[in-house]
Amino acid sequence: MAPRARAPDHRPRRRRQPRGARGAPHPRRRQPPRADADARMDFVETQAQATPEVAEDLAALGELFSKKLYHELTTALRTFVQSDAARQRGQLLLDLEEKFLSKVEAKLNQLQYAMILGDLVVGAVDSTCITAQEGIERLKKAVEDKRGRLGAEPSLYLEMEAALLALRGADAAALEQVKKALEEAKPTMDGLTGTTDTAVFRKYYAAASDYRKLVGPPEAFYRAALSLLSYASADDMPLNKRRILATDVALAALSGEGVYNFGEVLATPILDALNHTPNAWLGDLLRIFAAGDVDAFNDCLGKNKDEYLKQPALRAKAPFVKEKIALLAFMNLVFETPAHQRAISFEAIASRARLDLDHVEWLAMRAMALGLVKGVIDEVAQVVEVSWVQPRVLD
Repeated sequence: MAPRARAPDHRPRRRRQPRGARGAPHPRRRQPPRADADARMDFVETQAQATPEVAEDLAALGELFSKKLYHELTTALRTFVQSDAARQRGQLLLDLEEKFLSKVEAKLNQLQYAMILGDLVVGAVDSTCITAQEGIERLKKAVEDKRGRLGAEPSLYLEMEAALLALRGADAAALEQVKKALEEAKPTMDGLTGTTDTAVFRKYYAAASDYRKLVGPPEAFYRAALSLLSYASADDMPLNKRRILATDVALAALSGEGVYNFGEVLATPILDALNHTPNAWLGDLLRIFAAGDVDAFNDCLGKNKDEYLKQPALRAKAPFVKEKIALLAFMNLVFETPAHQRAISFEAIASRARLDLDHVEWLAMRAMALGLVKGVIDEVAQVVEVSWVQPRVLD
């Protein structure tokens, strides 16, 4: 007997679902974020064709990005935005920020990103592609939008970059804005540890010294400039900027109240920038003050009288400058005298400071009032007994 044929089953069959997914919709396969990556590469290729002068640099950026070599990409971006070829093309820099940097910045070291963005914006301002105020707004917006990811140090770096741009205007509102920014940044600066990148300190003291150069007093500028030089190598500065800073520091040291120690500035190479320039005499004068040599001071003044009088800071404080060299002559005499023999006669002081004998007591009292020395003046014996002299940094 033949087997009975099975009737066809017309019921719809259920599709087998993947193991572990029954009762749940099949998950969609995740697509790689190709669109953004393609857009970044398209930007690099388009710009390379439009600007052949930087085509090789842009191609290198694209290759590093495609290989996900983000550390190397960071270095290449920093080098590119600092290059003369890029800084002459402000719109290219702005397009780079919008269409490339903003898409990869989360993968970069955030302080390095802040430095790249700062250089990029300053380059766009210098090329007159945007105004200084527009540059400030871009930097502030970056801090406001990304502060959580940036952290304290990169945020502070960008805020100080904005402060430096604000100082280009140098109007009352800008100065007040920078003053507030410096004051608000001070607690953060005080809390930074020794592991902090020196770029943060350099940017802060660059803003502080530029601000003090404009508003004074000279001794405050001198202290800020010294702090800048302790974190920034003078050799890394453009020669013209180095010479301006050297001139400003020398003038502030000579005319600043409370500045009687020149060892710190003489220990830096900044004054070498004045060699073989019309202001070389300022470097010489600073070294003369450090030595407290009144004769050399008078000789230098005699040879450079016209240049000396052209400096408003020195011309306006001529009596103070002469008093300072006399005080330094007295201090250097004390330094050269053994500690157990510091009963110094009025005659020795008068001879060293080139003063009349009846002016010595006033000079000693002035030195004590300024906290430069401590001791007792014996009018009868015509002796100053010095028990302490302000320490100094040896050059």
